Amino acid sequence: MILNLVTTLQKLIRRKPLGQPVCLEVRPDGIAWARAAASPGQSLGFVECVSAQRQDTLSKLVDDQGWAGVPAVLVLPIDQYQVFQVERPEGVEDSELADALKWKLKDFLDFSPADAVSDVFAFPEDASRGRGPLVNVVAARKSLVRELIGLVADAGLELDRIDIAELALRNLAARLDQSNRGVALVHLRDRYGQMVICQGDTLYLSRRLELSYDDLRDASSQESAVQSLALEIQRSMDYFESQLGQVPPSTIQLVARDSVLPLNSMLSSYMAAGIEVPEWSQFGLSDALDSRCLPAWSAALGQGSPA
Repeated sequence: MILNLVTTLQKLIRRKPLGQPVCLEVRPDGIAWARAAASPGQSLGFVECVSAQRQDTLSKLVDDQGWAGVPAVLVLPIDQYQVFQVERPEGVEDSELADALKWKLKDFLDFSPADAVSDVFAFPEDASRGRGPLVNVVAARKSLVRELIGLVADAGLELDRIDIAELALRNLAARLDQSNRGVALVHLRDRYGQMVICQGDTLYLSRRLELSYDDLRDASSQESAVQSLALEIQRSMDYFESQLGQVPPSTIQLVARDSVLPLNSMLSSYMAAGIEVPEWSQFGLSDALDSRCLPAWSAALGQGSPA
């Protein structure tokens, strides 16, 4: 399921963009991009910039890469939207579901539903545990989405759609889940992490993980920080088993911001599941993936496959 937030917001009727999309994640510290990640000729990169430099940075990137008129997929980081599980009402058409359900979020959002753009994606039936049909509702601020739409348009790209981080990471998890027994994937950034658990191409769980790389690097706080991170990961695994009724994966795939820290062995001592790093060569990469590019690169993995 790919989020059609752009269509929901703008109601645009436009020509279908041609060519392989470029996938972008606009971060506080720069712009991550990836294109044709499913092929041996894939390309990806990260350009550092502050917020005030985003437009010039992206425009230059488009010029340098020859992307004028190329379709673009924007990936929202987990801190730019919220996801809630809501009962699916009877008699509501799929096309009307997002608008119908976003008003149920008024007690959970820190802004008015009138200021939200929303969409839905499926919640696994076998994880509802007798609660009836559920759907995931995504809500983001209209102002944020408008800003990103303008950024892409002014750079000369043709916006195709907006995706969210967990659905992008699902693409990688599905590739790693060759046995269809489930994969847990943890992506660590400077100030937070994200964990997803998938079976095949079905997303079961997504959690934000609180962490600080400053604490992980500081010898005086390192052990406590590792223990806290391991506890958050383990709680997510326990929830997956006890509340969703699923068998937890035996290993966790870890993509970390700082490859210098031996986080695999540090976390393993506190967890039952094994900690591994994805084998990047199976994706045609000669070097370890720059973790800053992971959501954009993972979104590009899904190009050309059904969502």
